[in-house]
Amino acid sequence: MPRTFRPSTRIALPTRRQVLAGAGVGAGALALSALPVGASVPSDPDIVVIGAGAAGLAATRSLMGMGVSVACIEAQGRIGGRAYTEHETFGVPYDRGCHWLTASHMNPWIEFGRTNGYTIYPEHSEDEERAFIGSREINDQEWEELDATWSAISDEIGAAGRDRQDVSPKDVVTVTGPWAPLCEGWIGPWEMGKDLDQFSCQDWWNSEGGESHFCTQGFGSLIQHYGSDVPVQLDTPASVVRWGGDGVEVETPAGTIHARVAIITVSTGVLAAEGIRFDPALPANKQESFHRISMGIYNNIALQFSEDIFGFGPDVYVDRQVESIEATGWLSNISGSNLMFGYSGGRFGRELERAGVEATVDFGLSELRKFLGSSIDKKFIKGEFTRWGEDPWFRGAYASADPGYTHLRATLREPVAEKVFFAGDACSERLWATCGGALDSGILTAQDVHRAVTW
Repeated sequence: MPRTFRPSTRIALPTRRQVLAGAGVGAGALALSALPVGASVPSDPDIVVIGAGAAGLAATRSLMGMGVSVACIEAQGRIGGRAYTEHETFGVPYDRGCHWLTASHMNPWIEFGRTNGYTIYPEHSEDEERAFIGSREINDQEWEELDATWSAISDEIGAAGRDRQDVSPKDVVTVTGPWAPLCEGWIGPWEMGKDLDQFSCQDWWNSEGGESHFCTQGFGSLIQHYGSDVPVQLDTPASVVRWGGDGVEVETPAGTIHARVAIITVSTGVLAAEGIRFDPALPANKQESFHRISMGIYNNIALQFSEDIFGFGPDVYVDRQVESIEATGWLSNISGSNLMFGYSGGRFGRELERAGVEATVDFGLSELRKFLGSSIDKKFIKGEFTRWGEDPWFRGAYASADPGYTHLRATLREPVAEKVFFAGDACSERLWATCGGALDSGILTAQDVHRAVTW
């Protein structure tokens, strides 16, 4: 989702900045194979792909490259899923979804963007972060205290995950002190989209990490470019997938699609809410995986100003000592646009979603006044709030395992009767909650389908 954060590796525990990173796949995965000239969505395909986010686009492109007849349908009027850049709200590129190109050392979207003329650049180093107590920046001793708190909490969670303890961080974290709420906010609501009692240490540990990059034109624009020549039937939600007979039948408002295999790439939030019905019902453990690899809430409070209100330059992380996780950190002056993101997640993020856009924008401004005073009000232009949990096509930002249920990631990936396959970021073994993981899952699932079907 918008900002995905991961531990650096399974061996070396993460630094505070490394845990803000996610993952991608090998650079060769995005090589664009030539699609058939004039290709269109077939009415009677071999394979039907449900969803045109990164996973669905990758699966469709891969299968078409293998010469397979494939139809990709998308419930919305656009492609890209949770990777979505728009210009209408602020007059500048605004990533409503994915923004961080995480795990730069292996993220294929970086090379893809540069090859296709996009401006891709690294995030600032830890030395360029800023942190405050009240309205003043912290001193060297306070930085040491913050770093020590961060390291201690990360060590406790990482040690449990490395030992395959499928328990929540709340069960293992003992660190307290004035910086603990901020560090818990980063690791929980702002990293995982969940509070510390809602996700698994083992799942957190079983993922890739590294530094991040940004795209001036917006991350969503990369996915739009990648899928620009992939035939997709838009505004076509799947309501029922029938798989009990010969092949599969997918019911949509535009009619029923008959195919040999279906690849489902929608979020676990949609699947858990039965946004798509399966006939016959899927096995009980498969249904449980939809609920236990559950969606977290993560959103950005986007605020636009007439100038760089902190004066720190583009893309600087700004935090402050807080008393609870009912607060926000900031990415300031995004790509030099005077647009800022404030992070909101977990239970408090859900409360903000229910409060609505206007109330949440007001909350974001009140948080910034704690740094800079009311003088910022004259420089404020407009604000927005993303509310992915309220979106019926996603029902959350990205998925992580509930405590005790990390094993169900493997169940989520398993096909049913070699006719219903699943792909998406939640299906990725180590790259989950990232756009790179979605891409990787789509490609691998397409390969699995091609091997499973007798042509």
